[in-house]
Amino acid sequence: MSLPRTIAWRYLRRPTDALVSAVGAVSVFGLIIGVMALVISMALMTGYRGDLQQKLLGGNAEIFVYSMSGPISDSSGAIRTVRSTPGVAEAAPVRFQHALVTTERNTTGTEVMLKGIEASRARHSPMLAKVVGARGAFDTPAGERGVAVGKYLADRLGVRAGSSVSIAVPTDSGGSFLPRSASFVVTNVFDTGFYEYDARWLFVDLAEAERLLDAPGAANLLEVKLAPGADLQTVTRAIEQRTNHRYAVSDWRDMNRQLFSMLKIQQLVLFIVIGLIVFVSTFNIVSTLIMTVHEKRREIGMLTSMGAEPRMIRRIFLWYGSMVGFFGTVTGVLLGVIICWAVTRFQLVSFPPEIAEVYFVSSIPFVTRPIDLSVIAAFSLIVSFLATIVPSMRAARLNPVEALRHE
Repeated sequence: MSLPRTIAWRYLRRPTDALVSAVGAVSVFGLIIGVMALVISMALMTGYRGDLQQKLLGGNAEIFVYSMSGPISDSSGAIRTVRSTPGVAEAAPVRFQHALVTTERNTTGTEVMLKGIEASRARHSPMLAKVVGARGAFDTPAGERGVAVGKYLADRLGVRAGSSVSIAVPTDSGGSFLPRSASFVVTNVFDTGFYEYDARWLFVDLAEAERLLDAPGAANLLEVKLAPGADLQTVTRAIEQRTNHRYAVSDWRDMNRQLFSMLKIQQLVLFIVIGLIVFVSTFNIVSTLIMTVHEKRREIGMLTSMGAEPRMIRRIFLWYGSMVGFFGTVTGVLLGVIICWAVTRFQLVSFPPEIAEVYFVSSIPFVTRPIDLSVIAAFSLIVSFLATIVPSMRAARLNPVEALRHE
């Protein structure tokens, strides 16, 4: 260990003045709080964005193919074309429609979104597996038509597994829209953690949706899943070319661009705002160093009179402030990671329905990424080091005669 580092460690470990010791403890504590708050806030935004993206992709797909003029009449041909595109793992037809659902407790009806999907897709999607249920089918064991209902919607409708509901949808009959209705049995009440699904969507088998809408073989859109490692933009362009631009092709980023752009901006603003806490806490480091220089002026004078160069004196206090910054940063990062783990493990941040409606999810995981922790630690260490420059230069310029005059 070099001499300046040894002296700095001794000054830090055994301050002789109680006030300097107290101010030093406050400076370290303030830095710990600032770094910890920064870690937690970044983990919150990262976890929220990642969880929202995962649920959006889990319940839908990466790419959507649809017709601008109405349902895709030749859905089987379009599916064959899309499935043959390099990079496509699966393409499945979907039928969705606004509907009105009535129950014994809710006779006036509630507007929902009805979505018909192939139940077999649940084998490859954990999100859809929650929707379809343990049986892997929408119909009842007796062969009755079944429907899956989200938990929040089920509470609003007053239904549970085994209850009967009536679903009415508008259909085009010779230019006039007439309602068609059918009765379904609730076969599953699902909880995906994605409020949009759990509160507003009904899921039925694709064939039942086509029968209800009197549109056999016609899908609203095709949901396309990518093969691992496939490039989203490349596959999107390939689908457009293979379908001769007869269909509109969009991906999940286009459909949610504004939302995720807003989340990125919020994360940046949050980093800047809470980063100011770390920046302000460095003023305590400056105060500690100035008081330490004043307290140690006799020792500084003695070192200078013994031949120590100003550069060595400066390095002592650079090391002193850097040690304070390192200890505060490491402790703040560790505490932040532990708190994020506990909050995620025990789901301490969860929302009631009225709040989940705003944030789209019912609970938020706090995700700490190595890159985020590295940026936070580097920012804290750099700011802490910059705070040591002025006090260390002041110590280096101390006149040994003045320092020792009254000793």
